[in-house]
Amino acid sequence: MTKWQCVECGYFLEGEKPPEKCPGCKLPCAYTDVTCYRPECGGPVNPDPMIMGQITQRIGLKAPLRPGQTQTATATGKTTEGKLVYAEQVKKDILFQGLDEEEVKQILSVGVEKYYPKDSVLFNEGDEAEIYIINDGKLAIRGEGGETLYTASKEDVLGWSTLILPYMRTASAIALLRSTVVIINSVKLNDFCEENPNIGYKLNRNVGRLLGTRMRTSKAMSVDEIYG
Repeated sequence: MTKWQCVECGYFLEGEKPPEKCPGCKLPCAYTDVTCYRPECGGPVNPDPMIMGQITQRIGLKAPLRPGQTQTATATGKTTEGKLVYAEQVKKDILFQGLDEEEVKQILSVGVEKYYPKDSVLFNEGDEAEIYIINDGKLAIRGEGGETLYTASKEDVLGWSTLILPYMRTASAIALLRSTVVIINSVKLNDFCEENPNIGYKLNRNVGRLLGTRMRTSKAMSVDEIYG
């Protein structure tokens, strides 16, 4: 069965041909055939992680990372891999897709705007995750060894999936430049969504779609590791 992914929102499906309208973003959009036609990813029974990764990057969604992909020998002679780090980053316009300007303003009003000088620490590994929307500046997301895993800049959103399931940070964030961010507590945002169900429906729909895209991409990455 051919595997298809929407180039606009990342929605994934299987079928002989893609629909004329995407079930995810509800737009008439182009689908890409992401079926694996290479032995490295196991053939047509699997999606191709290389193509899916390009689409995921295009829509601004980071897939899970393994910063410690290189194996490390332990005292017992066994090898261990670095832990999985979830790159909770997506573009603002993707998270707020389908919401008008006034609705986005209402969501942002739930948060608090803060300014961080260069080299300031925004959050540390192990902190309870909140949603960070970057209005200006640039952040370095770093692993436990201090290495930079990826960077985030204007219009990026960090910690978006905490709206569905609270979790603890798996990395820290440092301001590379003077940065301005809006910090939104997920509990307060959930309360706001309950009081404003129309906005809440649109926002949670987008988050659900992003989670589905990330899961599909993560699965494809695992297949690539097995067959590659």
